[in-house]
Amino acid sequence: PIDNAKTFYMYSTGEQTACIEAQIAIKTKTYNIFVTHLGNTGDPSQFAQISEILARVKGKSNVILMGDFNFERFSEHYNLTTEVLDDSWLLKWPTGRDDKGNYPISAGIGKIFVSPGTEVIDSEYFSGMHSDTPALKAEITL
Repeated sequence: PIDNAKTFYMYSTGEQTACIEAQIAIKTKTYNIFVTHLGNTGDPSQFAQISEILARVKGKSNVILMGDFNFERFSEHYNLTTEVLDDSWLLKWPTGRDDKGNYPISAGIGKIFVSPGTEVIDSEYFSGMHSDTPALKAEITL
């Protein structure tokens, strides 16, 4: 079951952005889940948006932050995020390249960030008919 679900809206100079925050209990652990879609690349308020999310994440354990971030790996926004959380893709594939040779550095604006110490069993980008960018799936240990 999803508990304590709430949506908070973030400052934006363009389209309205929001983040959903909820908790999910699995076995004896409670996960703090955040789902968002930040403003488009180049939106000057995008930095404020990720900063607000990270302020809400601070101090929480078992965090999973996922969504369409509209920033690429190793950008200023990415570096700010990975000061607090780990990139699930790089936890599974430390070189950035998966076992099929895929290296989704620019296509991978969909991201899943997790609390430090989270073990990622698998991580995979895949394309579909329902999105203009590849989606990311990550499997973690419970």
